[in-house]
Amino acid sequence: MNAKIDPVAEKLAHVDARLEALEYKLQEIGRPAANRLYERLEALKVEDRALRRNLEEAEDKPNPARLAHLDALIRHIEREELSVEHEAAFLENSAPSSVTVAAETGARVAKVLGRGIHKVLHGHHPFGHSVFVNHSHASLVEYHGLKEEAAPTVRKP
Repeated sequence: MNAKIDPVAEKLAHVDARLEALEYKLQEIGRPAANRLYERLEALKVEDRALRRNLEEAEDKPNPARLAHLDALIRHIEREELSVEHEAAFLENSAPSSVTVAAETGARVAKVLGRGIHKVLHGHHPFGHSVFVNHSHASLVEYHGLKEEAAPTVRKP
């Protein structure tokens, strides 16, 4: 690599590492809250790919004006990246939305009720078991002590 291009390539590697870290942070925040930040991150990735393409072209024919343009583009990407990172930090530290709080509360209530029902019923299913599963007519008669009545006969006159 050319000696003039090395600092630009190092800056580009640093920008790429920060973009990956930023994408991970946005994944932790979650999709509904960070939708706009995802759009900005995708725009940064497009600019990063354009910067890479320009850097590859500049390796063949180093031009001081072109290297200055690449450096300016890197500074622009870094500024936008810092802005997105700042907003992501704000979202990460902000209070959860009411939908999130309601969903978490509902899950906790359901879990507590489930544990209470399990404790009260001593581990038995609240609706019992079906008497018809894995039983024949003979085993039901034997288990429940039911006796079959004789069918009434009808006399013909």
